[in-house]
Amino acid sequence: MESTLHESAAFVSRLLEAATLLLLLAGAVLAFKNLVVGLSRGVKTDDVVLNVWQGFSRWLMVGLEFLVAADLVSTVVSPTWDELGRLATIAAIRTLLGYFLGRDLEAARRIARENAEMAAQLAERKLP
Repeated sequence: MESTLHESAAFVSRLLEAATLLLLLAGAVLAFKNLVVGLSRGVKTDDVVLNVWQGFSRWLMVGLEFLVAADLVSTVVSPTWDELGRLATIAAIRTLLGYFLGRDLEAARRIARENAEMAAQLAERKLP
């Protein structure tokens, strides 16, 4: 029974790790595509980079969630100090990344809102 549990946990953990790689690959490919398309359409470079960064950041966060889940599954069955340290390290990285990316994304949204409001006000002033 115990060996079946270990094998099942290892299998699920590997599936989650594979999902992590696929998510990161999908995010990178999509980010590159959005970068090329945005720049080829003549969109301002700052806008393109900001949109690509925001999108790719979301993919990174989801990928890290899957990686934490994979480590959690493998650690739950029979945790060693090495596995616990790895889990703690990944959780710390994910937490810090999540905090700073969340803060940066919110700042970018706030700036975009302020710019849109300013543009709307300028447009109202130009109307007869």
